[in-house]
Amino acid sequence: MRVTGIQRARRKSASRVKALDANVAKAISETVDEVHQAGRENIDAMTAKRSGRLKRWYRKSIRSKGARGLVGYLTRKARGKDGAFYARFVHDGTSKMKARPFHDHAVLEVEGKHAGRMRAALARALSGKAAPGALARTGGGKEGNVK
Repeated sequence: MRVTGIQRARRKSASRVKALDANVAKAISETVDEVHQAGRENIDAMTAKRSGRLKRWYRKSIRSKGARGLVGYLTRKARGKDGAFYARFVHDGTSKMKARPFHDHAVLEVEGKHAGRMRAALARALSGKAAPGALARTGGGKEGNVK
C-alpha cells in the first residue's frame, strides 16, 4: 500500500497557516484601532479637567509578527513620573477620587466584535484554495489517494 498526495497536503496546510496568520493580524489590527478610539473618547467623556497628557500618551502598537496588539501607556515616558503616571489613579481611582475606567470600558465595548472578527478570520483562512478537502471537513466519504 502506498499513499500519494502528501506533498500537496503539506503545501495546502502551509497555505492555511499563512492565510490564518494574515487574517488574524488584520482582525487584531481592527480591534486595536477600535479599542484605542473608544478609549480616547472615554477619556474625553469621563474627565472634566483635561491637561491633555492622558489622551496624548494613550497609544496603540500593532505587531503583525506574532499577531500582537497593545493599547495603553506604552512608552517609558508615558509610564514614568514625568508622564501620565497618574493615569492609573484616574483609571482606578483613589481613596478621595472615584474611578474612571476609560480603558476597561473601551475593552468591554469591543470584546464581542473581536470574537466575531476572529471567527471570521478563521472562516476566511479556510475558504478558497487553502480550504481542506471534503473528507477532512466532514470526516466521511471514501478513502482517497491510497494505492
